[in-house]
Amino acid sequence: MKTCSSAIVVVSCVEMNRREFVKATVAGIGMLRHPVHLATRHVILIVPAGLRKSDYIGKDSRAPHIAGLAQEGFVFEQDHCEHVSSHEIAFAELLQGHAGRGTYLDQISEIPTMLMQREPQMIVCRVREQEIAHESYEEYLCSIKRIDDAIGGLFDWVTHDPQFSRNTAIIFRPEFGRDDVVNEHGQLHHSYGFYSTHRVATIFWGPDFNRGIDRETVISTADMAPTLAKLCGVGAIYAQGRVVPDLFRTDS
Repeated sequence: MKTCSSAIVVVSCVEMNRREFVKATVAGIGMLRHPVHLATRHVILIVPAGLRKSDYIGKDSRAPHIAGLAQEGFVFEQDHCEHVSSHEIAFAELLQGHAGRGTYLDQISEIPTMLMQREPQMIVCRVREQEIAHESYEEYLCSIKRIDDAIGGLFDWVTHDPQFSRNTAIIFRPEFGRDDVVNEHGQLHHSYGFYSTHRVATIFWGPDFNRGIDRETVISTADMAPTLAKLCGVGAIYAQGRVVPDLFRTDS
């Protein structure tokens, strides 16, 4: 496990350093700082490698713990993903606000230990096992159950911890979705042209976020970096997106 900085930690980070992240995402190379009016001190960004939103929210959800997180937070149901053919480009765009490349790995189960031992400002956790959908839809469904159980355990831990329950945000945003239909070989890819591939639902839970659901406003992958930058108290002049609208409480 590699610590990328005292401010940002990527679990099992392979190819990331703080200077590259800040240069691509925020203005300046100074230490990240919290705006005094925000209660959030720790941000957990969980990025699965391709999930259809119908599989984790809504009436067809196969993920009760993730759906529960959504009910307690704020959900944008129309989060647009433009780059759906490359995991590396899609993931880098989430962090940088523009298309790029990078390699990162993760384990959700390591997050509580990381928070307690190092108290990082940000943990970016990338879940890769949903790629099994290219081989088997049934195994993809099993991977959803595993990530849902992991999210349930993390959420329970955060909400019951006397320190982190007051100052930690959890954001759940897949790199992109998956095709509307399973193909004749029992596989579920991520192809251009499918609604479910290009549109995911992003869940924001934390002390500075409103609660509710927005089914109409279209946000995009590029909006994540400016939103994370706002949480960290810095600008995002290199990002092509915007801070997602109506997410933050009016007193934040």
